Amino acid sequence: MLLAFTSKAQDTNDKDDETKVKLKPYVGLGMGISYPLSDFQKVDYKNNKSGFANKGVTFQLDGAYYIYRNFGIGYTFSYQDQSNFSYDDDLILSQGYTTDFKADQGTVTADKRYRSFNLLVGPQYTFVWRSLSFDLRASAGAIKSQTSPQLTISVTGVDAQSGSITQQSAKGYAFAYGGSAAIRLDMGAGWGLSLKGNYVKSQGYDVTTTGRTLNVGRLVTKQPITEGQIVFGLYKAF
Repeated sequence: MLLAFTSKAQDTNDKDDETKVKLKPYVGLGMGISYPLSDFQKVDYKNNKSGFANKGVTFQLDGAYYIYRNFGIGYTFSYQDQSNFSYDDDLILSQGYTTDFKADQGTVTADKRYRSFNLLVGPQYTFVWRSLSFDLRASAGAIKSQTSPQLTISVTGVDAQSGSITQQSAKGYAFAYGGSAAIRLDMGAGWGLSLKGNYVKSQGYDVTTTGRTLNVGRLVTKQPITEGQIVFGLYKAF
C-alpha cells in the first residue's frame, strides 16, 4: 500500500515537472527604434558601402512555437523606416562629387528613404524564472527593400558629363541573418509585455545608377544593411 502511494506521488511530481517546462506558443506586436550600424550608418563619401542611414522606427510581428520543452521556432516580420537624408548628408555627397568631377559646382538631391521589410525565422531557446521568460534566438531570412534613397547628382562645368546622374531607388531582395534576445513578463491570462533587441545583417541588394557619361566619382552597386533594433511590445500566449 505504501509502495503504491509512493509511486503515485512520484508520478504526480513528474507530471508537475513536465508542466513547468511546457511553454505555450505566443504572438505579439511591437514598436521600437531601428539603428543603422557598421557601413550602413557611415557617412564616408569615399566608401561606396556607406549608407548614410539614420535612426528610424520599426514595427514588428513576433512570435514562437515550441517544439520540445524550452526549444522552439521563432519568427519576426518587421517594417523599418530609416528616415530621410539630413542636410549634412547631402552636403558631404555634393562636395565629394564636385571634387571628383573637378566641377564648378555639384549638387545632390535626395528623394525617398530606406524603407524595408524583414522576414526572419530561426531556433529559439527560452529560460523561465517565475513570471519572466528570457528568449534567445538565431535567425535567417530575407530583406525586401520597399524604397532606398534616390539621389540626383548634378555637376556644372564638366563637358564630358551631360545631364544629371541618378542613383535609382532600389526594390530588391537580399538574404539576411541575425539574432535576438528578449525579456517577456507574464501578466496573466496569457497576456504579457516584451522588450526585445534584434541584430540584422545583410550583404544587401543591388543599386542601379543611370545617366553617367563620365566614369568618375562615387558609384554604389550594392548597399549592405546592418541594423540594431530595440522593440517594446505586447504579446498573447495560446
